[in-house]
Amino acid sequence: MHTKPIGQSMVAANLINKYQLDELLSYQKNLDEWTPLGRLTVELGLVNEEEFTEFLASYFDVPYLDLENFFSVHEDVLNLVPQSIARRLNIMPVLKKDDTLTVAMSDPLDLTAVNDLETITRCRIKRVVSPPGQIRQSIRLFYNCQYEEPPVVYERKIREDRQSAPALIRMLVEKAYKNDVKNVHIQQEKNRIEILFRAAGRLEKVASYPKTIMEPLSKFIKRSACLKEISEAPQSGSFKYASGSIAFEIGISVLPTVTGERIVLEVPKAV
Repeated sequence: MHTKPIGQSMVAANLINKYQLDELLSYQKNLDEWTPLGRLTVELGLVNEEEFTEFLASYFDVPYLDLENFFSVHEDVLNLVPQSIARRLNIMPVLKKDDTLTVAMSDPLDLTAVNDLETITRCRIKRVVSPPGQIRQSIRLFYNCQYEEPPVVYERKIREDRQSAPALIRMLVEKAYKNDVKNVHIQQEKNRIEILFRAAGRLEKVASYPKTIMEPLSKFIKRSACLKEISEAPQSGSFKYASGSIAFEIGISVLPTVTGERIVLEVPKAV
């Protein structure tokens, strides 16, 4: 197990750069509910699930298991852990040898889940680490169950702080650029602020925030693009963005709506 903080270790492993780490730490501080730094990198699209899970396995010195290359699980193993428990804990039992049950889990430090499994199975639990999406897919496959998995939409509570606005915008832009998202839509609904990404002609909701974050976000974007802070007419402009070795211009459109403003950021395609 590494003694270096996980953020610094992610920089050393070239998963993120120092600039991104600083922005993540700033963003993390402005969340009302503490969220692990590693999880934020995945939620914000800076690192994909597989890359982060492999890093996590190495960081905590726990074996990594790619469930996409795991083709069968004995029925006796499945019977040890009810499907409902596997889904609730998002774990996948894969192998039993003597009194030891090997279980794939996304969080190797979830000792509560380990204790629950030891109680249910009456086995010693050997942990291996797998991406959470692969675990969900394996549960559907091996338990032969069908259920609708809701789309993953991350909802974060952010303190009403001007410092959170630039950090959040940078995180959204980084995610959009890395995932070839053409437009980032920030729109005000009745009680929430919805974040949607447009890619390949499809508009997909990716996050939801308290309504109170809209004012600092709007002011930061308008000031960056030299737009009027108060206007009943549509506005457009742009501002320059730089991070590490990339630099580009982001187009801005601000459209008044019945429920409030809709802001669209146009992000150049990654090359």
